[in-house]
Amino acid sequence: HPIQNSRESGRVIPLAGDRSAAIAVAESTVRAFPKDTQTQFTLVDLYQDAGRAGDAERILRQILSSEPSNANALNTLGYMLAVRGEQLDEAISLVKRALEKDPDNGAFLDSLGWAHFRRGDLAEAQKYLAAAAERMPDNSEVLDHLGDLRARQGQLQEAIQAWTQALAGDGDGVDRGAIGRKVQDARRELR
Repeated sequence: HPIQNSRESGRVIPLAGDRSAAIAVAESTVRAFPKDTQTQFTLVDLYQDAGRAGDAERILRQILSSEPSNANALNTLGYMLAVRGEQLDEAISLVKRALEKDPDNGAFLDSLGWAHFRRGDLAEAQKYLAAAAERMPDNSEVLDHLGDLRARQGQLQEAIQAWTQALAGDGDGVDRGAIGRKVQDARRELR
């Protein structure tokens, strides 16, 4: 992760190296500057990287209590819930509110599609994941989600195509080995 500058505090929080020290600095900065949303988002990222989803969720809910229409917080919390497969109705509601602020945001569309996918509503997932992939054609995570949807729909050739695009994409947020295995498994199943 790059170094993140905190807007209000002027402090620099290192995101590489000693994660526990970075968390301690970010927590201290959030306490000192509770309205510094940028540092709060940095702390959310640090908590997520450390496997502390509950703490990340708590900070996101704090942001939303003071900024209920913060689209990034709405989307981040909604996506976090969707990834965990928890509170999917709330996840969908949160991301829809984010999309009201930024209706063409590909990341938000992906989050909504993924929440619908996790809920098993494949028709709605299709609508949003296809739109996200159209807007973000090099985003590996979006394309991986689209591949998972296509596979669940029984469209293995289309799934392979999406996963292959994911492997050629930016690589952010994905496990390339896992995607490669999905491609191999789908090819075996097609034979």
